[in-house]
Amino acid sequence: MRSARSVVVALTLLSWGAATGVAQAPAPTLPYDHIHLNVPDPAVAATWYESNFGGRRITEAPDRLMYGSTRFMFLKNANGKPSAGSAIDHVGFSVADLDATMKKFEASGVKVTTPARDVPGLFKLAFVEDPWGTRIEVVQDPELLGLHHIHLRNPNPEEAFTWLLAKFGGQRTQLKGRIDAVKYSAAGFSDMWILVTKGEAEPSIGHAIDHIGWRSTGPLAGTIDGLRSKGVEVTSEPRDMKLPNGPPISFAYVAGPAAARIELVERPGLAPGK
Repeated sequence: MRSARSVVVALTLLSWGAATGVAQAPAPTLPYDHIHLNVPDPAVAATWYESNFGGRRITEAPDRLMYGSTRFMFLKNANGKPSAGSAIDHVGFSVADLDATMKKFEASGVKVTTPARDVPGLFKLAFVEDPWGTRIEVVQDPELLGLHHIHLRNPNPEEAFTWLLAKFGGQRTQLKGRIDAVKYSAAGFSDMWILVTKGEAEPSIGHAIDHIGWRSTGPLAGTIDGLRSKGVEVTSEPRDMKLPNGPPISFAYVAGPAAARIELVERPGLAPGK
């Protein structure tokens, strides 16, 4: 029989774990859904990304691209601040030949902020910036071409990883065995890496990368209630929207680590990855 002391210690540890999130088991994995940028002209921005990073046009609404199963969408906002330094610092794309891609960028006038370099044991990488202040890392990772990762910024990266795992699931791992990450993989969906840089951060809303989004796999109201029960701040309750050329959706917003704005979307009637 366990002693009264051991029972008290066990209950104390369980209580501490629930409060901090450290001892919580990962939540069921939600599929990764989209990235939303602030730009003055969505049509121009969609063309710029299509020209420089490919993607596939979709018709559910104007000026939307798909990279694998992830939507790349644009909000009309002429006053977006640069993404660098915000809670959603930059996005990453992977290409088959970085040197050739950088030559193409230079020829077309893309702003290069960090020239290509080879990081031993990792991959070649460089940084560019779109005309509206979105910082973009370009890597040469043949294991995942196209839209590759999102890089958050947080004073305590470990707390950010713990938060993501407890709220949205995912796999705690390392990119190339070198960089701490949470990886989101789900049947029918393309993979997404979430990385975290240590540093002070501003809330993402109003920056070039305004928010990022996960897909609700069940009724959105239930997903939001579940997140609320885990202490997540819900900043916008679920509401419906009819897309111009697609099925209706439901969406809501929550506050993520370091005030990274996060959208949850339910897409009724769409198969996984669509």
